[in-house]
Amino acid sequence: MSETLQQTRNLFREIVRVVAPPAKLNVSEWADRYRILSSESSAEPGPWRTSRAPFQREPMNAISDSRYETIVLMWSSQVGKTELELNAVGYFSDHDPAPMMFVQPTLIMAQDFSKDRLAPMYRDSPKLRDKIRSPKSRDSGNTVLRKSFPGGQIALAGANSPASLASRPIRVVLCDEIDRYPLSAGTEGDPVSLVTKRTTTFSNRKRILVSTPTIKGISRIEKFYEDSTKEEWCLPCPTCEDYQPLKWKNIVYEYDEEDKKTTKAEMRCSSCGFLHSEQEWKANHEQTGRWIAQRSHSTTRGFHLNELASTFTSWETIVHNWKEANAAGTEALKTWINTAMAETWEEKGEQLDEEILLNRRELYHADVPDGVKVLTAAVDTQDNRFEVEVQGWGVGHENWRIQYHVIYGDLKQPQVWADLDEFLQRTWSDAGGRTFPIAISCMDSGGHFTNEVYKFCKERHGRRLFAIRGENPGDGTYLPLIAGTSSKNRYNATVVRLGVHEGKTKVMSAVRQPPVDDQGNKTKGYCHFPLTTPEKNRGYERQYFEGLTAEALHTRYKAGSPYHVWVKVRERNEPLDLAVYNRAAIEILQPNLDAELPPPKPSSQADRKPKRRRGTTSSV
Repeated sequence: MSETLQQTRNLFREIVRVVAPPAKLNVSEWADRYRILSSESSAEPGPWRTSRAPFQREPMNAISDSRYETIVLMWSSQVGKTELELNAVGYFSDHDPAPMMFVQPTLIMAQDFSKDRLAPMYRDSPKLRDKIRSPKSRDSGNTVLRKSFPGGQIALAGANSPASLASRPIRVVLCDEIDRYPLSAGTEGDPVSLVTKRTTTFSNRKRILVSTPTIKGISRIEKFYEDSTKEEWCLPCPTCEDYQPLKWKNIVYEYDEEDKKTTKAEMRCSSCGFLHSEQEWKANHEQTGRWIAQRSHSTTRGFHLNELASTFTSWETIVHNWKEANAAGTEALKTWINTAMAETWEEKGEQLDEEILLNRRELYHADVPDGVKVLTAAVDTQDNRFEVEVQGWGVGHENWRIQYHVIYGDLKQPQVWADLDEFLQRTWSDAGGRTFPIAISCMDSGGHFTNEVYKFCKERHGRRLFAIRGENPGDGTYLPLIAGTSSKNRYNATVVRLGVHEGKTKVMSAVRQPPVDDQGNKTKGYCHFPLTTPEKNRGYERQYFEGLTAEALHTRYKAGSPYHVWVKVRERNEPLDLAVYNRAAIEILQPNLDAELPPPKPSSQADRKPKRRRGTTSSV
């Protein structure tokens, strides 16, 4: 009888073990127990340890906290935010199964994420491995964009693909890099709002929004962060023990400019003023670090974190990266602010005063000033003329306007094309006698002479003359300046697609650069304009500067979301367009602008200039 009783007790114990609810775990506890980092995506493959980056613990636990519906992470790169998101996916796949959707900026990025990050996690974490069937098995429910498991599934979607965001009930939605989302998923509206609607039937829904920020005023992640608890990762001062966030403005460093190396990097306490090293600030940070909120919020927790908190990148490296970005110019500095400091970049949207630029002109002592390493040219195609600008480029993309030239004529006749060809083959000289040909040219293929431009460029491909086509969606979709190439035209000419918005932003940022910075150092990317002399009119008169400043950056809205657009304030804007084409030309060419110039050639190699045909050419 006692043996039968014991068997009965054992049976009930087994039943209880099987049907009992799992032990209560939060996301960080689950990850510490069960997550295995994959060799494909981690420098330290093996068991996950939250203690390695203690600032991740509280955000992860907020995801599994039933009191909060939305978690916002405005984080820099290189602080483990993607692994944090994967931990959340693992948690909702195993411990608290739920239907999920993971949204990337594009469908292609979603496919890559599934293959490169999600699939290895399921494969290498034993707790997850058996949840997902082999993709080779029939009706496995395991595809690149959809993976099923007991109690739920995860769908991978692209913010640019309305079909992938199509209506299906979702309890947990993870939106990655939301500042890179288009303003609208096709014609359906804002992708974040669209996917959020899929969660409305769940009372225990979760929304995790993650991104490095972009431009102030139009950054999605900044907007969500401002409507949250606005928490910052804070550490106590080793001297006065006052808690404070790690701020770039408080970093004090020493840098060896010759060796390009940071020799010391410390942070000054904002309370007592004492300096301490990174090691001193981060000593025992697992026990002493804490997230401090700037406000209360009933449903949304927001976390801001910059790279100074990283346990993977040293302060010395961050200082070095800042020096490199600052030396490279505005665009690199903008990227550093966004991705390292997790702060928005504020665009100067006001219209630039042409009078200021007109008065900034300077005397050139040669056709090509000292410092120029290479020349580029740009051609704007109109019905009755070509407008051409030649620019010089030096170290750090320092820029010299060389000549603005207009060639008038009937574009249906061959002579004006011959005049253009002749101009693009001429050379310019510096004070030492070096001659500079045009290294690369970009020619506008819009308007009424598209095929003629293609034919002209195709025949001169060996001289790096490329047709270009500007693309400006005007709906908040920002293309890179060099957006791609194609050759699908009757002449098989190479056509370079240009992101016009990005190009104008780069040009106007460069034009606004002062000659020296606040420390008196020469500004990288400064733009020089030549002064007209009785002997030489290079074409840089008031009309040119009115055209260069003919557009201003305005804020518009689509589906309630703000975006920036360049708007004409004057009719003639050819100088601005040509500046964009020249910027594209130097980025296509990618020369080594740090290289030394060869010694001057003998004077017999003097500047070669074409004969001018009366009535066919002029300068602006």
